[in-house]
Amino acid sequence: MKRRIFLKSASATLAMGGLGLHAVLATAADGADAFAWSRARADTLVGQSFWLNHPESGAMAVTLAAVLAPARLDPHLDQFSLVFRAAGKPLVVDGIYDMDHPAIGRFALHLTPAGVDANGASFRSDFTLLT
Repeated sequence: MKRRIFLKSASATLAMGGLGLHAVLATAADGADAFAWSRARADTLVGQSFWLNHPESGAMAVTLAAVLAPARLDPHLDQFSLVFRAAGKPLVVDGIYDMDHPAIGRFALHLTPAGVDANGASFRSDFTLLT
């Protein structure tokens, strides 16, 4: 990876992280309950529809197909991967996307393409959270 691309990606990630933190802090200050990711909460969302807001293609319907956990679990970490499915072959590259869900609202999520088959495309988002 070229240094320039790495630096652009890193700065975008930091900027998006800062924006997300600001939104969570603003919500907490208002006294509203903000959604906090965990493997247990993600499991309750399997099969539900989300909207991926693609900067070029617009809103794309995706479904949370699975929540995967590593074979070896660390008692101090909550590690899991969200696997989303989309019909067709949407052009989604590795990056941060705004997502919408009726109960959660809008949030940013880093997605990585995970393959294409006859049923459509898969995207993965990996989490490692301290417990």
